[in-house]
Amino acid sequence: MPRILQIVLALAAFLLTLPLLLLSILVSSFFIGFPPFYRSRRRGLNGVEYTHWKVRSMKKGRETGRVFFEAHRLSSWGRFLRRLHLDELPELCHIISGRMSIVGPRPLPSSLLEGLDTSLRDTVRPGWTGPAQIRLLRRGRLDKRLQIRLDNHYVRCRSTLYDMKILLGTIIAVLTGGRQDMDPASTRDRIEFGKGKGLSSVPPDEVGDDVSDSRNDDDRSTGGDIQEPRGVEPSDAEEC
Repeated sequence: MPRILQIVLALAAFLLTLPLLLLSILVSSFFIGFPPFYRSRRRGLNGVEYTHWKVRSMKKGRETGRVFFEAHRLSSWGRFLRRLHLDELPELCHIISGRMSIVGPRPLPSSLLEGLDTSLRDTVRPGWTGPAQIRLLRRGRLDKRLQIRLDNHYVRCRSTLYDMKILLGTIIAVLTGGRQDMDPASTRDRIEFGKGKGLSSVPPDEVGDDVSDSRNDDDRSTGGDIQEPRGVEPSDAEEC
């Protein structure tokens, strides 16, 4: 998608959602914690990290990098912000400034990408949404290796038409998608991650998040998840 078009769309979206952003800031300040913004380091274009801003949706506490081990820090107000993705509205400013694109791989901490080949993924700006994000919205969890495959497919096939399909697919996924699997013991990878960090299991919750997680063999295929619009999520044999 041309850069100028992204700026115009991001500016329009920012102005339209400004009242919601202000409401989110007030909710976070009064019911979750101050300051109302949460900042972290995320991997950007060419693998260069940048400071990433979101509306705070979790109470302060130990951070593990995996939200399903931190559900005890979520209040009903935090779930409200995440359920409607209001905590992600500041990312529009990242799009306007050039740190992010509207469509692309989700911006993640470098620590969550260790051991994975991100050389192709790093050649584009991280995005507000993308094929991997749609997969997460639809299924509730996402294997990191599958995420890299979806990201790489997007980089190879990206075009304005593909971006428009992804935007439409994101709207459909938000409206029809399920809740994220928050059970820290639901997969072998999660259990191993918890043991490696010395974490105990916490009860599952009903909150959405953009952080990818690990899944078992049933998530190794890329086909058949998003049917509308076609071509958003590729099958293993699909070419651009």
